[in-house]
Amino acid sequence: MTRPTRIAYQEPEPYESGMVIEEVAADATPGAPHWPFRASRFEVPPGATTELDIHDVAELWLVRSGHGTVRSGGTTLEVGPGEMVYFAGRVPHQVTNTGADAMRLFSVWWNGAPA
Repeated sequence: MTRPTRIAYQEPEPYESGMVIEEVAADATPGAPHWPFRASRFEVPPGATTELDIHDVAELWLVRSGHGTVRSGGTTLEVGPGEMVYFAGRVPHQVTNTGADAMRLFSVWWNGAPA
């Protein structure tokens, strides 16, 4: 029988851009080391742009609150609450908070080709 699991997060990690990220703490979450994905939540202050990110894994962002622009692979998208953005592996991406309030996002990434 599968039971729900409460997720634990690592301590917040601040970046020079002002972004603060909290990754899922696999060592503190039962079953997490065997999950086929990783996850984090992060916050970007008003006016800030995150560092350009590029990695091998595919990634999906969910905008929880706030407004901004996402740049990825030569494309710029306006995003807001409830919207999701997918990034293929090895495609640079970053977000700029264009709103007056903190922008909060949730990220999930996994290895392998998209379905």
